[in-house]
Amino acid sequence: MVDRLGRIGRILVSVLGVLLVAGGVEGSGLLPHARRWNARAMRRIPGVLVLALALASCQRATHDAPVAPEAAPEPTPEQELETQTFVSTSRNEAPPPRPGDGEADAPLAVEGFVVLTPEAAREHAQAAVAERLDPKKSWKLSPVLPAAWPSKEPAVVVLFYPMAAYQSSMTRYTLFTPAYRVKVSLVDGATEVVALAKPRALGTIEDARPSSLERRELEVSENALIRRLVGADAGADENPFWGYLKFIHEHDKLGRDLEKRSAAFIGWVRKKAGK
Repeated sequence: MVDRLGRIGRILVSVLGVLLVAGGVEGSGLLPHARRWNARAMRRIPGVLVLALALASCQRATHDAPVAPEAAPEPTPEQELETQTFVSTSRNEAPPPRPGDGEADAPLAVEGFVVLTPEAAREHAQAAVAERLDPKKSWKLSPVLPAAWPSKEPAVVVLFYPMAAYQSSMTRYTLFTPAYRVKVSLVDGATEVVALAKPRALGTIEDARPSSLERRELEVSENALIRRLVGADAGADENPFWGYLKFIHEHDKLGRDLEKRSAAFIGWVRKKAGK
């Protein structure tokens, strides 16, 4: 549009030139009959001149205007990732160690014992009842508990709780009292299976996957128990058994049943924790 106005301005300048030439010719007497026409045209010269100059200036402004730089291309996701700065904060760091964590992480090797981890104790217990568990039911295992308390032998027990799934839910179950109690010797891994009374319903539970923190807390406590049973307990003043109390609190229906079946041990843990 501005270029078109500039061209119109150049045409008007040319017309102006013709008018001026005509004025010169008339003044020389070559066109005596053009006096009246030339007088009217000369009166219009100032307006035409102003319009022509304005249009010409528009064209010059258009040509002289700075050209905007091309927009930079959008950065790719990889480039954005490379330019980001990641700052380490307390949210990124590992949680501070709890009492007993160091001992739980240290590998345990005690002469005369073959079962020295809670994982190994559970594996022995599961193998002992594998053929007795009803495959149509889901089964929930208890934490590793002492066979007796105060301990009379280096052995632990694992309880097997049957669960009936809800038809309308993938996580809701009816929890029943344990069907089997399996004792595992820490000395040689020998097992003893006891079938308990007919299970009765304890109530409905949500069997969600435990958090990594919950698993870690229970693992510390179970390891501390095994260390104590095999005589490797350092005898520290801290209480590394708090994970059992946390488990009972987080799983109230199962926890209440555990507290009844292992009352002496859980009572000792509560007393040690000052609860």
